[in-house]
Amino acid sequence: MNMELLAKQGAKKVYTNLAGRTYDEILFKRKDLYNMFALKKDEKNKRELVATIKDVNYVNDAFSTNNNITWFTMEQIPSTIIWIANDDFGTNDYTSLMSVCEEKVSVLIVFGENTSKLKSTFQDIIPTILPVNNMTDAVLLASAVAQEKDVVLYSPANGMSEDIEKRGLDFCSKVNNL
Repeated sequence: MNMELLAKQGAKKVYTNLAGRTYDEILFKRKDLYNMFALKKDEKNKRELVATIKDVNYVNDAFSTNNNITWFTMEQIPSTIIWIANDDFGTNDYTSLMSVCEEKVSVLIVFGENTSKLKSTFQDIIPTILPVNNMTDAVLLASAVAQEKDVVLYSPANGMSEDIEKRGLDFCSKVNNL
């Protein structure tokens, strides 16, 4: 075996090893990313089906404290969405949700201290934007406008993690009182 042939075999092994290693790293990162968004059993406030009333599913996604989680949740829903969102801060940039909202959301119901950013971002994207005063009004209005096979999604896309439990329980109790 000459030196040139040995060098070619060595280079081939190096490239094969690098390709295998890169594939393993990508696969690991993909699994890690999947596990980050995957729904685990008994997790409250993460894409939690609260009730099905008159063939309309009510989904609690109070865990979505940012746009990425809300986007991922919306992507997982095959039906038309009636989105309930609240914004007390008015500092969130919702532009990353525009494409998925244009495709899937038929009604946006907003409440909170500062909803102007939500309304201005989606005014040309979502056909119907309805402001309300509180969660009770939001759930009642959603049940009134929802049609068969729709999904009413409570996904705030903002907030602090300390509020998750309180917001999720509030939504669930209002839905269960319908």
